[in-house]
Amino acid sequence: MVAGTSARESVKEMKRLKNEPLLLLVIIAIILFVGIFVIYPVVKVILFPDGGTYLELFNRPRWLTAIKNSLFMTLVSTISCTAVAFLFAYVIARLDVPCKGLFRFITLLPIVSPPFIVALSYILLFGVQGIITKGLLGLHVDIYGRLGLWIVQTVTFFPYAYSVIYGVMKGISTNLEYAAYNMGATRWQVFRDVFWPLCRPGVAGGALIAAINVLTDFGNPIMIGGDLALLPTEAYMQINGWYDMSTASVLAVALLIPAVALFLVNRFWVGRRSYVTITGKEISLNPFPVPKWVKWTLFTLTMLISLFVLLVYGTLFYGAFTKTWGYDWSFTWENLQYVFLKGEQIWNSIKYGLLASLGAALLAMVLAYIVQKKQVGLNKFLDFLAILPGAIPGMFLGIGFVLAFNGGWLSLTGTGAIMVLALLFWNLPTCYSAATAGLQQIGASVEDAALNLGANSFRSFKDVIIPLLKAPFLSGFVLSFLRSVTCLSVVIFLYAPSTTVGTISVMALVQSGQWGEAAAFTVVLITIAFTVLRLAQWLLGRQGIKLEL
Repeated sequence: MVAGTSARESVKEMKRLKNEPLLLLVIIAIILFVGIFVIYPVVKVILFPDGGTYLELFNRPRWLTAIKNSLFMTLVSTISCTAVAFLFAYVIARLDVPCKGLFRFITLLPIVSPPFIVALSYILLFGVQGIITKGLLGLHVDIYGRLGLWIVQTVTFFPYAYSVIYGVMKGISTNLEYAAYNMGATRWQVFRDVFWPLCRPGVAGGALIAAINVLTDFGNPIMIGGDLALLPTEAYMQINGWYDMSTASVLAVALLIPAVALFLVNRFWVGRRSYVTITGKEISLNPFPVPKWVKWTLFTLTMLISLFVLLVYGTLFYGAFTKTWGYDWSFTWENLQYVFLKGEQIWNSIKYGLLASLGAALLAMVLAYIVQKKQVGLNKFLDFLAILPGAIPGMFLGIGFVLAFNGGWLSLTGTGAIMVLALLFWNLPTCYSAATAGLQQIGASVEDAALNLGANSFRSFKDVIIPLLKAPFLSGFVLSFLRSVTCLSVVIFLYAPSTTVGTISVMALVQSGQWGEAAAFTVVLITIAFTVLRLAQWLLGRQGIKLEL
């Protein structure tokens, strides 16, 4: 019976595609497009080294050390990121304290900033010429290595865990806790047996998101890692120092394996767990008050972390207008003038970010529509293609594009097109998630009415679905643009002199010790990101929609 039903469904799906040739052509085009620019580069990286080079991975002590260091930093930074994220989420969602607007702002800053900005500011504060270590304390300390990188990665990536944890925490009904209190449970028992178990999926999901970002982080380790061997920096040095693509590919594959494992656990384990706490119509009470000493202790910890983050960003802005960091603290406009002289690089960041984000948002919207609304027999496969780039580290994708499109049948090396395409597919999962969430809120009857009136899939998509997806489209577009403008790992191997973007310039300036110019460049990038974010929030706000990162 099951086999017969399955066969009938397959026949029905084939007839549907036969009757809608445009839909079939779109599906084929998407499969080819993703196959060429995602699967093909991944395969090229995996197959490029020979077996002997792969064996060297286990024979060279430095590479084994790089693997161990990467896993160790991922572990410790993930723990601290998750702990800080949980603290912020609990204080904002559950405590009656002031300064919540400030705390929310703190969780937003690192997301709209280049990933290496905290490392840059940390050097300006505590480096050899640091304003605190040298200027205030007269010390000469070595901040490079594990400790510095751990602090920097915690500040950089805890907001990613926070967004997941807070989303789960604010949806937990307080009525369950009141019921436990009424049955005689203590505050600790309620937290341990009621609140914490309901938070676990958010904590696990946030930890995995943080772990993926920490594991694949390139910008912070290259700036503050010092001699610490890590997989991303070792792969970079193999290409930048010796142009050894074979060895770099092996190290990239070693990075890909744990990244894919973390992604799959997050997608298929945490993502499928359901903790329902509200059924029917109920009124959620205010959170049960905690002891004053607990409330103000948590508030103080959150405020101290917030002040440190503000110090980090304040130092960056101060450095942008300082003549010579560590020697001449006088005010100057020269650093910003230098940035404006490099206007082409800023324009490249904006241009490539806009094109990549627009392409990713459009492709994601079409993919999500087919997967969610059309039974074509390939839905699971198309869904896999849409989320696949999310499992690929940015550096791995960049190396794949170098190997796949450096000559041959499709030569894109040195062009703006290779930058746009790499950023487009890197951002595809972000836009796809936004589009999928929007489509799941659109009832099937809305489109069925159009189809019953004789419209085909293209017409119903154009006239019915697209107008209803304006908000998810814009949300995905904005998030992709922010990621593109502040991205370093994807484009580090793809740029040419004419296609250099702002993040590449910042890294080069830091490596040459031009702190003021690097700070000014970063300030400009952050300003661009914030301007686009606020504009999008204003546009969506006029439609009664709140854009949250």
